[in-house]
Amino acid sequence: MSWNSIIGQKKVKEYFRRVFAEGVLANAYCFYGVEGVGKFATALEIIKTASCLKPKLIDGYRESCGECQNCIDILNLKFPNVEYIFSLPSGKVSEKEDSSIVESLSDALIEEINLKLKEKIANPYAKFSIEGASQIKVAQIRELRKALALSNSLPGRKFVVFFNAEEMRIESQNAFLKTLEEPRSDITFFLLTTKREGLLPTILSRCQQIFFPPLSDQEIAFVLKQENKLSEDEIKIISRFANGSLTRAYELVGANLKDLRNSLIDLLRISLKKELPGKQLVDKINELTSGMDKKMAQTCLHLLGNWLRDAVVVASNGSDSLVVNIDDLETLERFANKFVNENINQAFEVIENANYMIFSNVQIPNVFLNLFLEIRKLLIKIS
Repeated sequence: MSWNSIIGQKKVKEYFRRVFAEGVLANAYCFYGVEGVGKFATALEIIKTASCLKPKLIDGYRESCGECQNCIDILNLKFPNVEYIFSLPSGKVSEKEDSSIVESLSDALIEEINLKLKEKIANPYAKFSIEGASQIKVAQIRELRKALALSNSLPGRKFVVFFNAEEMRIESQNAFLKTLEEPRSDITFFLLTTKREGLLPTILSRCQQIFFPPLSDQEIAFVLKQENKLSEDEIKIISRFANGSLTRAYELVGANLKDLRNSLIDLLRISLKKELPGKQLVDKINELTSGMDKKMAQTCLHLLGNWLRDAVVVASNGSDSLVVNIDDLETLERFANKFVNENINQAFEVIENANYMIFSNVQIPNVFLNLFLEIRKLLIKIS
């Protein structure tokens, strides 16, 4: 891995290249932005570059070699100068000051954590989460403070990476604040977060705050072309629906978006029949939404909304280059000729309302049934 392996984020990479060329690392950074935009990838490359025993100069900038013992140990979770802090499952960590966190964890949980960390380091854009975890507890911060009070076992800078730093409880944040207020000059903290507002202002004021903007569709498409055997159409659709997150794109690769879209168009077709087959519509909705979570339900709404937008483009004789679902052009043309009318814009409002209902925890099958019945009212003309 090198600076160039970080997807996009040109300004961020240029900034840290200059830091290594001209100055020293700060005591604490808050990297904020949506999931899957390179926050951990950047933190990892900084750690490697700062710790590398045989750094390279490429285009005048320092980079890790990826081959020395330190670089190898960082990638294999064996480098003692790096600590990772993340949420653990409720009830798994004792809050007693004299207890050890590791001793309170089951062997199975420790194995899961090691596996997830290795996956994250192998692919910094992979999703990192521990089943049932929701909070970084004060006991974890106390144990971290004890560890930081000891001398480094290896020479060089020590690093602490917080995944989802906003998941620190208030007591945890206050405990961590004490560490930030009395910084060691040879330690750098990385607070990675999707919700900067979830951190105390007093913590943020002691960090250099660096925003990671969403990746472009083109940047995501480039990665998908390199790593997956997907068609151009599939890559185009996934890149659009990833909302700037490579992590989300990876999730969508496994979701088979084309089949999902086709199922939604089938539901639309059923709902727009002159004689509504109510039972068939309900059965199909239940089949589609079985086991579906909120995120996937919202993806379905985005898929449907974009398909309808494509129909509007086709109806207005717009350029095919503007059509996302270009592989479904014949279906779009038939739909546009028959159903795109003066009410079509209200259909997008219905979809947006359905999105809000899902966010508000309304049962997903009920949301979808209401959605297709409302679209039916708007688009069908019964003679």
